[in-house]
Amino acid sequence: MGSLGPENIPVVDFSRFDTDLPSLAKEIKEICETWGFLYLKNHGLEQNKVDRMFNISETFFTTTPLEEKASTPWNSIYNAGYDAKTGTEKYMHENGAKDVVSSQDGKEVFVIRKHQSYDQPMPPALRRFNPEIQQFMAETHQKIAVRLLACLGVGLGLTRDRLPEIHKHESPSYTTLRLIYYPALQQADNAPIRLPSHTDQGVITILFQNQIAGLQVRPPKYTGKISEDEVWLDAPVIPGAVLINIGETMTFFSGGLMKSTLHRVARSPNAEDWGKDRYSMAYFCHPNQDTLLEVIQGIEGANKRETPVSCVTGRQVKTVKDWIEHRHSMGRQEAMVAK
Repeated sequence: MGSLGPENIPVVDFSRFDTDLPSLAKEIKEICETWGFLYLKNHGLEQNKVDRMFNISETFFTTTPLEEKASTPWNSIYNAGYDAKTGTEKYMHENGAKDVVSSQDGKEVFVIRKHQSYDQPMPPALRRFNPEIQQFMAETHQKIAVRLLACLGVGLGLTRDRLPEIHKHESPSYTTLRLIYYPALQQADNAPIRLPSHTDQGVITILFQNQIAGLQVRPPKYTGKISEDEVWLDAPVIPGAVLINIGETMTFFSGGLMKSTLHRVARSPNAEDWGKDRYSMAYFCHPNQDTLLEVIQGIEGANKRETPVSCVTGRQVKTVKDWIEHRHSMGRQEAMVAK
């Protein structure tokens, strides 16, 4: 694992959305074209609601018997449910390369679909909180995701409604909230990389980090194949801010203008945190399932791209639903990525 460099992931004050949208949109567009990552502060979602979700997550992971948690295992078709990673994982990248990563740290994930897309079974310990969780997902979508999508659209030369209209919370989609638990490391040399490098599959990811950092981002100066001497950046916890990154679907929609950046999860850069549990929550925002997978018309500078060809059917995929099924057919484990 390389050392960490002096660059900083950009931080944007999102309170300007209502007063200075053109300037804000231009700034965010430029960041997403180069970094693909940014922090949003003053994003409009109340901190007490974020804290409440972390409290629910911690209670579920640390007090619920394993038998109850495992009663609703992760479902690969619906991308929902509980999963615990132990032993050795194999991870396939889009280019076919494979990583092998030790998972002796025993991270746990519970993936939650919005109720409009899937009547999801839940263990009793979590089901009782589902109304709160669904409300949190709805507010995250409306207060952060929708406004950020409007901002991205304006930056790309579209109307402010163009991207939000294909990301309606009430429409079926693969959007999920993932509650993630990394138990404290028991020894200093255990699991320096806790999740290997990857990009996200959706449009945007909204990451909430609770006190202890762990995400690392590949700086924009690096391209192509990863080398051992690269210097990756920590994504520190900034109180009250959320960390945003661009996913592969947004890269496609924008004709390659928006950058989907490699990132990974490592142990905390602060050694005093290695003996502490780490919690995070990731809101993976996907378009409506019936959205056509094509470069959005009206984006200046976008490169026309052909839709991917399914390795199962041999046909081009046409909708976001086709694309997700195509990616799953490749055996890619993005569906269980934890951050």
